[in-house]
Amino acid sequence: MSTTSFRRRYVTRAVAGVPRDLAVSALSHLKAIRPTVLIYNCTWVCDAQCTMCNNWKWGNRKEDLTLEQLEPVMSHEFWGAVENLNISGGEPTTRNDLPEMVEMFHRHLPRMRKVGINTTGLTPKRAIPMLTRIVEFCGKHDLLLSVRVSLDGIGDVHGQVRNVKNAFDKASQTIEAMQALAASNPHFQFGIAATIFNKNLEDAQHILEFAREKKLDIVFNMLRFTDAMLHNKELEAKIGFGQREEEFMRKFFLDRVAEESILSGQAFMYLHYADMIANGYHRTMPCPFQRQGLLLNPNGDLFYCENSAKLGNVLDASAKDLYLKVENLAHREQMKKDTCPTCLSPCQVNVGAMKQVIPYVKFLHRARKLKKDPTRHLDTLPDPVR
Repeated sequence: MSTTSFRRRYVTRAVAGVPRDLAVSALSHLKAIRPTVLIYNCTWVCDAQCTMCNNWKWGNRKEDLTLEQLEPVMSHEFWGAVENLNISGGEPTTRNDLPEMVEMFHRHLPRMRKVGINTTGLTPKRAIPMLTRIVEFCGKHDLLLSVRVSLDGIGDVHGQVRNVKNAFDKASQTIEAMQALAASNPHFQFGIAATIFNKNLEDAQHILEFAREKKLDIVFNMLRFTDAMLHNKELEAKIGFGQREEEFMRKFFLDRVAEESILSGQAFMYLHYADMIANGYHRTMPCPFQRQGLLLNPNGDLFYCENSAKLGNVLDASAKDLYLKVENLAHREQMKKDTCPTCLSPCQVNVGAMKQVIPYVKFLHRARKLKKDPTRHLDTLPDPVR
């Protein structure tokens, strides 16, 4: 199945939910509502030691929530509004119970539209059968599934970024198997993801050419620094962006906007990146985590998002109580003033667009202009989100 067909399938389901989305979005301005977006970092254990991420240093299987611990947490009606679930890490496929985990989420998230899984693909003998089982389960239950293998360079460059020997060859095995699987499963989208920073900047074009040659859907991410998600704040001084990186990335992302369909969530994200580089890192895109998102870490620590303070632990108190705790809600409101205006995170930015129609319509209007003439970017910069 083509990426375009999958997107149409996803958008069709999203459009069907627009009336409810609009009502929920309006309600979220008046009172705290249940989350519709969840990121679950299921483990910090990883088969890579990436130079831009320190999660692997925190890997401790003994601290990961077991399914026996997680299922009672997720069985609460509080989670019943979640529509988009992303499972990340660490490396999710290091958990032998990953297929059972997806099945468990399906049982307890009745409104779930889509599951996303991020993987290194570095252990194909383990990852391929595990992901195949998940693809088959989602097909049987008419659940959209998106899987991306991280690829941060071609050949030796990828191995240098990941600190793994033969990393490119190993990831390529998983990529080939998943691409073949996607061709025969209409509910399954597969692609690769690349994080761009100073160590692999010159290889970005090579990654793009590789994706085009292999007919792979690709999304490029701009490196960000966040301890709740990547444990990498300490690396910012060492590998943070300079003028060289920013000039390259702004042009690179605008080129991607020109190539992508304006209906693509990726185009929305790329314009978000280019805008923030151009305007001194003042956010112009909406974010669902401001009012209807949560981040759950492997040990049960709960956050509103990757930049929030810890709300508590779901083993000590219910997620609903932590989410609605007066002090925590006050913290979220303060974050909207202090943190959100300069947050680079792209997490579910396309979902935020769909749930906030006016920003999305404005994006479509700008994107049409920029596809015709990318040099107009600075002239079209919108005011930052307040």
